[in-house]
Amino acid sequence: MIDRSTSAEQATVLLVEPSDEIARLMADELATEYSNTTLHTVGGNDDALEYLHRRGEDAGSQAPCLVVLRYDREPNPSGAQVLETMREETTLARIPVVATVDSPTRTTVHEAYRLGANAVVPIPSDPDALVETMQPVVRFWIATARLPNRVDRL
Repeated sequence: MIDRSTSAEQATVLLVEPSDEIARLMADELATEYSNTTLHTVGGNDDALEYLHRRGEDAGSQAPCLVVLRYDREPNPSGAQVLETMREETTLARIPVVATVDSPTRTTVHEAYRLGANAVVPIPSDPDALVETMQPVVRFWIATARLPNRVDRL
């Protein structure tokens, strides 16, 4: 596998995750494996939209090159609504989205892809399994994939 993690320019990842434990595990993994990656974590979908639109205290923030979105159908706005909003707006539509789900059903998976998710990843309840599951996902999107808003990948 091609790995440009040591030569890649700064990457910003937006993690939309209501669980503090999952957010901490993801942050630890990114800090360990990808020192050139900034993780911006928000716990709610409203905060995700604020960050993506760079409003309020996020006005000067860098656009993420990847969004890891907890895909849910509740609360308002839901993860599904965040994904739909991203795909409707030209400036956000090109950002890849990895949708994470607790218990994927056929309906949930189909809906996430229909709304524009680039991947749907089940979140295991075991912390070690979570890290093991997310490592190759993060490695692919950060170190291997060519992303439209990362100059080093073009």
